[in-house]
Amino acid sequence: MLKLLLPLAVLACFILSAQAQPAGWNDPFPPHKVMDNLYYVGTSMLSTYLITTPEGHILVSSNYEASVPVIQAGVAELGFQFKDIKILISGHAHPDHVEGDALIKELTGAEVVVGRLEVPVVQAVRPGGKEHPIDRIVDDGDTVTLGGTTLTAHLLPGHTQGCLAWSLPLVEAGRTYLALIECSLNGQFLQYVGNAEYPHIVADMRASFHLARELPVEVFLSSHGVFYGLDEKYAKLLTRREGDTNPFVDLVGYQAHVDEFEKIFEETLAKQLAEAKSN
Repeated sequence: MLKLLLPLAVLACFILSAQAQPAGWNDPFPPHKVMDNLYYVGTSMLSTYLITTPEGHILVSSNYEASVPVIQAGVAELGFQFKDIKILISGHAHPDHVEGDALIKELTGAEVVVGRLEVPVVQAVRPGGKEHPIDRIVDDGDTVTLGGTTLTAHLLPGHTQGCLAWSLPLVEAGRTYLALIECSLNGQFLQYVGNAEYPHIVADMRASFHLARELPVEVFLSSHGVFYGLDEKYAKLLTRREGDTNPFVDLVGYQAHVDEFEKIFEETLAKQLAEAKSN
Protein backbone atom coordinates (compact mmCIF):
# COMPACT_ATOMS: atom_id res chain seq x y z
CA MET A 1 0.00 0.00 0.00
CA LEU A 2 2.65 2.54 0.99
CA LYS A 3 4.56 1.75 -2.16
CA LEU A 4 1.55 2.73 -4.25
CA LEU A 5 0.32 5.80 -2.39
CA LEU A 6 3.42 7.90 -2.99
CA PRO A 7 3.18 7.65 -6.78
CA LEU A 8 -0.55 8.38 -6.52
CA ALA A 9 0.18 11.60 -4.68
CA VAL A 10 2.64 12.55 -7.40
CA LEU A 11 0.08 11.70 -10.09
CA ALA A 12 -2.40 14.01 -8.42
CA CYS A 13 -0.07 16.94 -8.88
CA PHE A 14 0.83 16.54 -12.53
CA ILE A 15 -1.61 14.74 -14.78
CA LEU A 16 -3.93 17.70 -15.27
CA SER A 17 -1.22 20.04 -16.53
CA ALA A 18 0.25 19.99 -20.02
CA GLN A 19 3.15 22.08 -18.76
CA ALA A 20 4.26 20.09 -15.73
CA GLN A 21 6.32 17.02 -16.55
CA PRO A 22 7.72 15.51 -13.36
CA ALA A 23 11.38 14.62 -13.36
CA GLY A 24 11.99 11.07 -14.48
CA TRP A 25 8.61 10.41 -16.03
CA ASN A 26 10.07 10.28 -19.53
CA ASP A 27 13.06 8.18 -18.53
CA PRO A 28 13.32 5.08 -20.72
CA PHE A 29 12.08 1.73 -19.47
CA PRO A 30 13.28 -1.47 -21.14
CA PRO A 31 10.90 -2.28 -24.01
CA HIS A 32 9.68 -5.85 -23.71
CA LYS A 33 7.22 -8.44 -24.90
CA VAL A 34 4.31 -8.81 -22.50
CA MET A 35 2.64 -11.70 -24.28
CA ASP A 36 1.88 -12.80 -27.83
CA ASN A 37 1.91 -9.70 -30.08
CA LEU A 38 1.64 -7.11 -27.29
CA TYR A 39 4.74 -5.17 -26.21
CA TYR A 40 5.54 -2.43 -23.69
CA VAL A 41 7.26 0.59 -25.29
CA GLY A 42 6.46 3.28 -22.72
CA THR A 43 8.54 5.27 -20.28
CA SER A 44 9.37 4.63 -16.64
CA MET A 45 6.02 6.05 -15.53
CA LEU A 46 3.82 6.41 -18.62
CA SER A 47 2.58 3.26 -20.32
CA THR A 48 2.47 2.81 -24.09
CA TYR A 49 1.68 -0.50 -25.75
CA LEU A 50 2.58 -1.73 -29.23
CA ILE A 51 0.37 -4.41 -30.76
CA THR A 52 1.98 -5.88 -33.87
CA THR A 53 0.14 -7.44 -36.80
CA PRO A 54 1.00 -8.54 -40.36
CA GLU A 55 -0.86 -5.49 -41.68
CA GLY A 56 0.86 -2.90 -39.51
CA HIS A 57 0.75 -2.01 -35.84
CA ILE A 58 -1.53 -0.46 -33.23
CA LEU A 59 -0.14 1.90 -30.59
CA VAL A 60 -2.04 2.57 -27.36
CA SER A 61 -1.31 6.01 -25.78
CA SER A 62 1.23 8.57 -26.98
CA ASN A 63 1.84 10.19 -23.56
CA TYR A 64 3.64 13.55 -23.47
CA GLU A 65 5.01 14.91 -26.75
CA ALA A 66 8.45 14.52 -25.12
CA SER A 67 7.68 10.81 -24.63
CA VAL A 68 7.47 10.13 -28.37
CA PRO A 69 11.26 9.77 -28.97
CA VAL A 70 11.40 7.24 -26.11
CA ILE A 71 8.52 5.30 -27.68
CA GLN A 72 10.23 5.42 -31.08
CA ALA A 73 13.44 4.07 -29.59
CA GLY A 74 11.57 1.27 -27.85
CA VAL A 75 9.79 0.21 -31.03
CA ALA A 76 13.12 0.15 -32.91
CA GLU A 77 14.87 -1.80 -30.14
CA LEU A 78 12.23 -4.51 -30.44
CA GLY A 79 12.91 -4.75 -34.17
CA PHE A 80 9.77 -3.07 -35.49
CA GLN A 81 9.32 -0.04 -37.75
CA PHE A 82 7.71 3.04 -36.22
CA LYS A 83 6.35 4.02 -39.64
CA ASP A 84 4.34 0.76 -39.67
CA ILE A 85 2.03 2.08 -36.93
CA LYS A 86 -1.36 2.31 -38.64
CA ILE A 87 -3.62 3.07 -35.67
CA LEU A 88 -3.06 5.18 -32.55
CA ILE A 89 -5.59 4.62 -29.79
CA SER A 90 -5.49 7.89 -27.90
CA GLY A 91 -5.15 7.58 -24.13
CA HIS A 92 -7.60 9.02 -21.62
CA ALA A 93 -8.07 12.77 -21.77
CA HIS A 94 -5.14 14.01 -19.68
CA PRO A 95 -2.08 15.59 -21.29
CA ASP A 96 0.33 12.96 -19.97
CA HIS A 97 -1.47 10.37 -22.14
CA VAL A 98 -2.51 12.28 -25.28
CA GLU A 99 -0.15 15.22 -25.76
CA GLY A 100 1.99 13.23 -28.23
CA ASP A 101 -0.93 12.31 -30.53
CA ALA A 102 -0.26 15.05 -33.10
CA LEU A 103 3.44 14.22 -33.35
CA ILE A 104 2.80 10.50 -33.83
CA LYS A 105 0.18 11.34 -36.47
CA GLU A 106 2.76 13.53 -38.20
CA LEU A 107 5.45 10.84 -38.09
CA THR A 108 3.33 7.83 -39.09
CA GLY A 109 0.06 8.99 -40.62
CA ALA A 110 -1.72 6.67 -38.18
CA GLU A 111 -5.50 6.82 -37.74
CA VAL A 112 -6.13 8.43 -34.34
CA VAL A 113 -8.95 6.81 -32.35
CA VAL A 114 -10.59 8.79 -29.52
CA GLY A 115 -13.47 7.98 -27.16
CA ARG A 116 -16.56 10.06 -27.88
CA LEU A 117 -16.86 11.51 -24.37
CA GLU A 118 -13.16 12.47 -24.40
CA VAL A 119 -13.30 14.51 -27.61
CA PRO A 120 -13.80 18.05 -26.18
CA VAL A 121 -10.98 17.68 -23.64
CA VAL A 122 -8.63 15.93 -26.06
CA GLN A 123 -9.18 18.65 -28.67
CA ALA A 124 -8.01 21.23 -26.13
CA VAL A 125 -4.61 19.55 -25.77
CA ARG A 126 -2.60 21.42 -28.40
CA PRO A 127 1.16 21.36 -27.76
CA GLY A 128 2.80 24.22 -29.64
CA GLY A 129 -0.64 25.19 -30.95
CA LYS A 130 -0.95 22.02 -33.05
CA GLU A 131 -4.47 20.92 -33.89
CA HIS A 132 -5.25 17.66 -32.14
CA PRO A 133 -5.92 14.94 -34.72
CA ILE A 134 -9.07 12.84 -34.38
CA ASP A 135 -9.85 10.41 -37.19
CA ARG A 136 -12.29 8.01 -35.57
CA ILE A 137 -14.61 8.38 -32.58
CA VAL A 138 -15.58 5.27 -30.60
CA ASP A 139 -18.09 4.35 -27.92
CA ASP A 140 -18.37 1.68 -25.24
CA GLY A 141 -18.28 -1.77 -26.85
CA ASP A 142 -16.78 -0.60 -30.14
CA THR A 143 -13.84 -2.49 -31.57
CA VAL A 144 -10.59 -1.62 -33.32
CA THR A 145 -9.28 -4.32 -35.64
CA LEU A 146 -6.08 -4.65 -37.65
CA GLY A 147 -4.33 -7.69 -39.09
CA GLY A 148 -6.38 -10.24 -37.19
CA THR A 149 -6.14 -8.53 -33.78
CA THR A 150 -9.24 -6.93 -32.25
CA LEU A 151 -9.40 -4.63 -29.23
CA THR A 152 -12.70 -3.88 -27.49
CA ALA A 153 -13.48 -0.61 -25.72
CA HIS A 154 -14.88 -0.63 -22.16
CA LEU A 155 -16.20 2.64 -20.77
CA LEU A 156 -15.06 3.04 -17.13
CA PRO A 157 -15.80 6.71 -16.39
CA GLY A 158 -14.75 8.69 -13.34
CA HIS A 159 -11.05 9.35 -13.68
CA THR A 160 -12.18 11.13 -16.82
CA GLN A 161 -15.76 11.23 -18.11
CA GLY A 162 -14.95 9.05 -21.11
CA CYS A 163 -12.20 6.83 -19.72
CA LEU A 164 -11.85 3.79 -22.00
CA ALA A 165 -10.13 0.56 -21.08
CA TRP A 166 -9.23 -1.83 -23.90
CA SER A 167 -9.34 -5.61 -23.84
CA LEU A 168 -7.89 -8.13 -26.28
CA PRO A 169 -7.18 -11.86 -26.36
CA LEU A 170 -3.55 -12.98 -26.15
CA VAL A 171 -2.24 -16.48 -26.77
CA GLU A 172 0.69 -18.15 -25.02
CA ALA A 173 1.61 -21.84 -24.86
CA GLY A 174 -1.65 -22.81 -26.54
CA ARG A 175 -3.84 -20.95 -24.06
CA THR A 176 -5.84 -17.77 -24.67
CA TYR A 177 -5.84 -15.06 -21.98
CA LEU A 178 -7.99 -11.94 -21.74
CA ALA A 179 -5.75 -8.87 -21.39
CA LEU A 180 -7.00 -5.49 -20.18
CA ILE A 181 -5.21 -2.19 -20.69
CA GLU A 182 -6.93 -0.31 -17.89
CA CYS A 183 -7.64 3.38 -18.34
CA SER A 184 -7.39 4.44 -14.69
CA LEU A 185 -9.42 3.93 -11.53
CA ASN A 186 -7.40 6.54 -9.65
CA GLY A 187 -9.79 8.89 -7.91
CA GLN A 188 -7.63 10.13 -5.06
CA PHE A 189 -7.29 13.68 -6.35
CA LEU A 190 -10.71 14.22 -7.98
CA GLN A 191 -13.36 16.63 -6.72
CA TYR A 192 -16.56 14.84 -5.74
CA VAL A 193 -18.48 17.40 -3.71
CA GLY A 194 -19.91 20.34 -5.64
CA ASN A 195 -18.36 19.34 -8.96
CA ALA A 196 -20.53 21.39 -11.35
CA GLU A 197 -18.57 20.29 -14.42
CA TYR A 198 -19.07 16.60 -13.62
CA PRO A 199 -22.09 16.35 -11.29
CA HIS A 200 -22.51 12.57 -11.67
CA ILE A 201 -18.86 11.74 -10.97
CA VAL A 202 -19.62 9.78 -7.77
CA ALA A 203 -22.17 7.56 -9.51
CA ASP A 204 -19.75 7.02 -12.40
CA MET A 205 -16.91 6.06 -10.10
CA ARG A 206 -19.02 3.53 -8.22
CA ALA A 207 -20.40 2.05 -11.43
CA SER A 208 -16.89 1.75 -12.85
CA PHE A 209 -15.59 -0.17 -9.85
CA HIS A 210 -18.51 -2.56 -10.23
CA LEU A 211 -17.91 -3.01 -13.96
CA ALA A 212 -14.14 -3.37 -13.53
CA ARG A 213 -14.62 -6.09 -10.94
CA GLU A 214 -16.85 -8.04 -13.34
CA LEU A 215 -14.36 -8.08 -16.21
CA PRO A 216 -12.63 -11.50 -16.43
CA VAL A 217 -9.15 -9.98 -16.58
CA GLU A 218 -6.18 -12.35 -16.67
CA VAL A 219 -3.36 -10.19 -18.07
CA PHE A 220 -3.51 -6.92 -16.13
CA LEU A 221 -1.98 -3.76 -17.63
CA SER A 222 -2.67 -0.07 -17.06
CA SER A 223 -1.94 3.50 -18.10
CA HIS A 224 0.79 3.80 -15.46
CA GLY A 225 3.17 0.95 -14.73
CA VAL A 226 2.97 1.60 -11.00
CA PHE A 227 -0.70 0.58 -11.07
CA TYR A 228 0.07 -2.98 -12.14
CA GLY A 229 3.50 -3.52 -10.61
CA LEU A 230 5.51 -3.09 -13.80
CA ASP A 231 8.94 -2.95 -12.14
CA GLU A 232 8.42 -6.14 -10.16
CA LYS A 233 6.79 -8.05 -13.01
CA TYR A 234 9.47 -7.05 -15.49
CA ALA A 235 12.14 -8.27 -13.05
CA LYS A 236 10.32 -11.61 -12.84
CA LEU A 237 10.11 -11.72 -16.63
CA LEU A 238 13.90 -11.51 -16.85
CA THR A 239 14.36 -14.54 -14.59
CA ARG A 240 11.42 -16.53 -15.95
CA ARG A 241 12.22 -20.17 -16.63
CA GLU A 242 10.57 -22.51 -19.09
CA GLY A 243 7.23 -23.59 -17.71
CA ASP A 244 6.87 -20.59 -15.37
CA THR A 245 3.64 -18.64 -15.58
CA ASN A 246 3.97 -15.31 -17.35
CA PRO A 247 4.29 -12.71 -14.53
CA PHE A 248 1.78 -10.44 -16.26
CA VAL A 249 -0.94 -13.05 -15.68
CA ASP A 250 -2.33 -11.66 -12.44
CA LEU A 251 -6.00 -12.30 -11.71
CA VAL A 252 -5.55 -11.81 -7.96
CA GLY A 253 -3.50 -8.63 -8.39
CA TYR A 254 -6.13 -7.12 -10.67
CA GLN A 255 -8.96 -7.72 -8.21
CA ALA A 256 -6.81 -6.39 -5.34
CA HIS A 257 -6.08 -3.29 -7.42
CA VAL A 258 -9.80 -2.64 -7.97
CA ASP A 259 -10.49 -3.16 -4.26
CA GLU A 260 -7.68 -0.85 -3.18
CA PHE A 261 -8.65 1.98 -5.50
CA GLU A 262 -12.30 1.69 -4.52
CA LYS A 263 -11.25 2.05 -0.88
CA ILE A 264 -9.14 5.11 -1.73
CA PHE A 265 -12.09 6.65 -3.60
CA GLU A 266 -14.55 6.07 -0.74
CA GLU A 267 -12.10 7.49 1.81
CA THR A 268 -11.49 10.57 -0.37
CA LEU A 269 -15.23 11.09 -0.86
CA ALA A 270 -15.92 10.73 2.89
CA LYS A 271 -13.23 13.28 3.66
CA GLN A 272 -14.66 15.78 1.17
CA LEU A 273 -18.18 15.31 2.54
CA ALA A 274 -16.95 15.87 6.09
CA GLU A 275 -15.08 19.00 5.07
CA ALA A 276 -18.15 20.36 3.22
CA LYS A 277 -20.35 19.70 6.27
CA SER A 278 -17.97 21.52 8.59
CA ASN A 279 -17.78 24.63 6.37
